[in-house]
Amino acid sequence: MSELLAQFEIDEAVERLYRAGEAAERAGRLREAAVCFRVAADQHLGDAAVRLAVVLFALGEISEAQHWCEVAVADGFTEAAELMQSDLAARQRFLEHAARIMVGAPTFDWLPSSVPSGRIEPSEVHARTQALRALDRQYGGIACHASVLEHLAFVEPFIVVGDADVWTAVAEVHELAGWTAFDSGMPGTALPHFERALTLARQAENESLIASVLTRAGRMFLHHNAPEDALRAFQLGFVAAHNSGDQRDLSDPEHAIASLTTKVGTYGLERVRARTIALTALARNHLALGDVAAAGDFAASALAVATNLRSTRAADQLRWLDEEARRAGASALVEQISVRFARCG
Repeated sequence: MSELLAQFEIDEAVERLYRAGEAAERAGRLREAAVCFRVAADQHLGDAAVRLAVVLFALGEISEAQHWCEVAVADGFTEAAELMQSDLAARQRFLEHAARIMVGAPTFDWLPSSVPSGRIEPSEVHARTQALRALDRQYGGIACHASVLEHLAFVEPFIVVGDADVWTAVAEVHELAGWTAFDSGMPGTALPHFERALTLARQAENESLIASVLTRAGRMFLHHNAPEDALRAFQLGFVAAHNSGDQRDLSDPEHAIASLTTKVGTYGLERVRARTIALTALARNHLALGDVAAAGDFAASALAVATNLRSTRAADQLRWLDEEARRAGASALVEQISVRFARCG
């Protein structure tokens, strides 16, 4: 009897976690949702494995998402097999959309959910976007993504009555929404924003903005282990940059110490995330060369800069450094990084 009661209590607790996962997913707290669904999926509760896979794909955790798809299929949820193709399909749709944009097709395929009221000044939209971009650079996408979405919800309706200046201004907001979603660990959420940014930039014939969006999308693909898709995005971005006359380097090589040293020297104090990522990349490269002391110095600098930063991308870089330091037996460096993760919980 006591065993049955204990099992009942476990089942009830798992169901509560499943419901908490649903609530977290609806609220956009995908990492929290993943934690809840993971427990429920471990216990093979209903469609929890499917729900977990959906969330993990949105977070860019492809390998684990595919694992749970396989579990779901084994449990009889055949729709999970389609999910394994959906992530690749989403990137392909984006690249096909980008290719159409490059030949001059705006391809409007959505309308704002609300009707515009009054009018907006593109310069005011741009100023607000720049302020949010500054917050993103200093504190990370997690800290400001919700504010970017609020800004977008207000300005997007005006695209139906706007001109090239309005389309450009709103495209920049969509670009920032995609970038902060990516930095918040939600690449699946980022892609639709990048698509709409491209559409509006093409409507405004703004080749430089098209190049910027494609470069950001390429960096996201590269971060989530899709190098071929990243290369395609970079190639399209290079064409757009060439068309605009803006031929700055779009590739941002991460493994050249000399280049990283130059880059980090150009970042002002407000560029917290950029400095953190560059300093961490310097630490990783010095560690790869066997210079543990230099790696430790750069890691210490990165950790000092990142004290108030909330960025999944920067945290990923530090996590990779931690893994590489463990493999290299650099125990002091591992301890340095562990303090940061312990503090962040």
